[in-house]
Amino acid sequence: MKRLSLFWKVYLGFLLALFLPLLINEGIFRLEKNRREPPPHENIGRFVEWSAGRLAGEAADLLARGEAGELSARLAQAGSMSGAEFSVVRQGKTASSPGPREPSANGSIFATAPFVVSGDAYLLSARFSPFRGKPPFPPRHPWMLLIPMGIGAILCFILVRHIVAPILDLREATLRLGQGNLGARAGGSVTGRGDEIADLGNAFDRMAERIEDLITSQRRLMGDISHELRSPLQRLDVALTLARKGCSPEAAGFLDRADREAGRMGDMIGQILKLSEVELNPPDTLQSVVDIPALLAEVAEDARFEGGRDGKEIVLGTIHDMPGIRGDENTLRSAVENVVRNALRVTPSGTSVEIGAERSAEGIVVSVRDHGPGLPEGELTRIFRPFYRVDTVRDRESGGVGLGLAIAERAVRCHGGTIAARNASEGLLVEITLPLGGAFASSPGQGRSGA
Repeated sequence: MKRLSLFWKVYLGFLLALFLPLLINEGIFRLEKNRREPPPHENIGRFVEWSAGRLAGEAADLLARGEAGELSARLAQAGSMSGAEFSVVRQGKTASSPGPREPSANGSIFATAPFVVSGDAYLLSARFSPFRGKPPFPPRHPWMLLIPMGIGAILCFILVRHIVAPILDLREATLRLGQGNLGARAGGSVTGRGDEIADLGNAFDRMAERIEDLITSQRRLMGDISHELRSPLQRLDVALTLARKGCSPEAAGFLDRADREAGRMGDMIGQILKLSEVELNPPDTLQSVVDIPALLAEVAEDARFEGGRDGKEIVLGTIHDMPGIRGDENTLRSAVENVVRNALRVTPSGTSVEIGAERSAEGIVVSVRDHGPGLPEGELTRIFRPFYRVDTVRDRESGGVGLGLAIAERAVRCHGGTIAARNASEGLLVEITLPLGGAFASSPGQGRSGA
């Protein structure tokens, strides 16, 4: 089948929607006109002429007897029987010859028959109309316009739907791809059209396949490299342990520094592995029930152990009537732990990190607040990028490598939720929203509190 471009589809479609109703309207009008306007037959003309001649003789007899009233009655009777109109006109002393039957412009047939009474000339006229006094064409009724207008509206609807429907499908595929569904494709409803929209759909599919290959390769490469780096780090740790035996105090200081840097590198590799694991974890495998209050209680207990050494307190707010969430418990725990640890690093000694959860119209909202210096407004969305660090807060002395919040963002996103940060009156507030669409009706965790 020859390809028809989108331009010609739109152009020809609008022409069809414009002219087809006019043609239909004209066709209906002509059919109605032909139904109401039968062409006069030759026999009708001869009948009218014969009727005029016969009535002319009767009219002459009645006028000769002076019965003009009887003549009028006879003409009316003949008209009702034949459907023609008859009239008698006095012409004076000059008699006219019989006139031929002639059709008028509106289809009526005329015939005349002269006669003479007592020396005066008379003319009997006959007129036959197939329309019985009605016009030779049907009137323009409203329904004659409504029918073609309705057909035109249907054609326009079909045309617009034919153009818009694949664009909407392509938009949905684009949104799914933007939300992280690397398997999103335009589909046959877009690519099988044979026009410019199909070309756009094919280009989108090729782009999506390329993006999927690149991102998947990148994630696997990060995971493979991080995994391979663990072995030399372990050997380095063994070598440092052996080197400490019998070394001088000065050398021991250098070995301790090397040990701290190796530990940081090990932590970074572990976080990279966790990030790769979260990104490669398909959402359809997140089918277990996660008890949010119990999860927050465990995270808070671990954070108390870490923060207690520096005089930092963990406050777990009271949580009421919290349903279970469909997802992966380890992944969600990792998300909350990374946010809490980030808050512990920046909150000053003697202050607290506040953890809470509540239900809202959007879902279950888990909040973590610290009492640190906060962030510039322009940095609030960037802190969830991998390896991104704010110079004034997240530096190497604090132990951060810029992956904790990135891991949290990936973990929350694969559960269909969102994570956002905003400055509070004092410190930074991070909110994790998990949709209620994945929540269970039961409430495995009831009110829990901590201080």
